[in-house]
Formats: sequence, C-alpha cells, structure tokens
Amino acid sequence: MDKKIILRGVAILCTGISASIFAVNQLSGNSKPEGHVDFAQLQAQPTKVMGASLVGGSAKLNLGETAERVDLTVLVEGAEGPAQPSRNAGPTVTNIMQVSQSTSEDAREKSAIATAEEGCSPTLSAAPMVDALIELSLDAPCHPNERLVISHNDLAFSASTDEEGRFSAYVPALATEAKIDVFLAEDIYLQAAASVPEADDHVRVALQWSGEASFALHAYHDGASHGENGHVHALRPFDPNLEESFLISLGESGGPEPMVAEIYSVPATFVENSRLEIEFQFNEQQCGQEFTAFLADNRTDGLGTLKEVTFAVADCPTDAGLAIMEIDLGHEQSDTMLNSSLIPEQLRD
Repeated sequence: MDKKIILRGVAILCTGISASIFAVNQLSGNSKPEGHVDFAQLQAQPTKVMGASLVGGSAKLNLGETAERVDLTVLVEGAEGPAQPSRNAGPTVTNIMQVSQSTSEDAREKSAIATAEEGCSPTLSAAPMVDALIELSLDAPCHPNERLVISHNDLAFSASTDEEGRFSAYVPALATEAKIDVFLAEDIYLQAAASVPEADDHVRVALQWSGEASFALHAYHDGASHGENGHVHALRPFDPNLEESFLISLGESGGPEPMVAEIYSVPATFVENSRLEIEFQFNEQQCGQEFTAFLADNRTDGLGTLKEVTFAVADCPTDAGLAIMEIDLGHEQSDTMLNSSLIPEQLRD
C-alpha cells in the first residue's frame, strides 16, 4: 500500500478519535441522550418553520461570547465577530534558583526544587506532513488532564492533555506559512510554526462551534447522493475515488466550554465537482433557541474572513428536525462564503 495513503489514514483517524465519539453519539444513534433525533422518525414527520442566516465578519473568534440576533432571511456582510484570546499574555517563566556551593541541607533542598521546575516547562512543535497537514505535539508534564485551546488562523478548538501532560493532533494547514497557538491554563501561551507550501493546492473550509449543538459538514463529489461513495462526513472521512480529499474532526465535546471543529479538504483542481453543506440537527427541547457556528477557509493564504452562521429553531412547541445550508464553493475562493445559499428544513430521503 502507498506510504502516503497510510500516513493520511493514520493522521485523520488519530486526529478525529475524540471528535468521532461525539459524531457517533450525534449521528449514528448508538448513544441517544435526551432529545436525540431519530432520523427514521424524522422522515415521517412534518417539517417546522425555522430560519438560518449567514453573517460576514473579519474579527477573530471567541466562541464563549453570544452572537447577536440577526435578520434570519437576509445575508448580511460586515458584522463584527468576537475576538480571540489575547496573545499578549506570554507563557509563565519559571525562576530557576542559583544554588551556591554550600553543602547545607537548605541549599540541597532548593536545588531539588529548581530541578523539578526546569522539567515543567511545556514545549510545542509543529511539522508538515502529507496533504498539507501539520503534526502538532505538545509536551506539558506538569499539566496533566488540563484543558487547552488550539488556534490556527481563524480556526479554534479545545482539547485536553493526557495523564502525562501530552497532546497531539493533525491540523490541516490554512496557510503556507502556518502558525499554531496553544493556550494552556490561564497564563501559558505557546506558538509553533511550519512551512507548508502545498496548502495552496487544497481548498479547505472549517466549521466550528461551541457547546452541544449538532452541526456537521457533509461533502458530495461527482453528484453523489447521501450515503453513496463520494459522500464525505465525520463518520466516513474519505472518498475511495478521490484519496486526496478528506474531512477531519477536531476538538472535544466534553468539559467546560467545549469547542469543536470539522475541516473539509479537497484538491483545488477538483473543487468544481464538489458540493458542501452544513447540517444542523435539532430536537423538541431546543425550540425557540438560536444556535451559532462559524465558517472559515484558506483563501488568500489564510486572510479569509470568518463568517457567522445562525440557525433559529421555531417557537415551542415544535418537532425535531434537520436543517441544511448549502455552501457554494464556487470557482473562486474569494467569494466562497458570501455566495452561500440557504435551504431550510430539508430532510434526507
């Protein structure tokens, strides 16, 4: 088997393992929390009125803030998005004590403390891989089981270190000169960079959201229908007929303020034969509420604008349902997001 195919598969499977659990719970029906949507029943139910809107914005992302309510029938440009966490806060600098030559017990104790603190300094590395992926590795031995936020251009998602204070992921590059920031604890900020010239060979769209909302990206190649070969989504991240195209899930749904993302990647030469949709699944308990996600892409080498997508569920009472928004990838990436069209309340055949 081709080594590149093996590396691609390992990267996507390793990256999506935590997010795949979330996707399975949301899409497969193996785990059915309260209010879970049964797609078999959905097909027999009448649809309810709901709206969705797409708002342009150039600011960075802070998924902890609440989006402003918008006109659900109009696509609006120029809205300001919330800001990312400040990058001015640098990492904590550990003070290493200067131990004298004294043989006193006090000096030896201070020396031992200094040695332990030296091993606490977290390190972050980023390396380019196949298909313009970035292999990200964090080693923070004094921060086990701790929440962190990873940011790359307009993409942001949350994760946690393991019991040894380690974290690794494969992140699709959204720029040829990629920088990845990691915010660990409240006062530790790390950054790593990688040169990924192949990033320009791919068209990439990232969908990200916070909380327990059921958003998902679904891509279709060469006119494929739902469930056919050529239908790419979180539970089927590859197209057997187009190996360079894939979908990666990042982030974790558990813990405080979870931030989740899905990134669809397709060769730029194949974008004309691709179709991309956002699916939003809602239940009866979510009636009368609004749910917001954010879209980003890799146009103009990472200078693309973050877009806000809001779905408003009909007032109570309402039935469970599924809404779909089609994203027109188009032939020019510069207009990818603003040309998006809305298809509300469409259920799968």
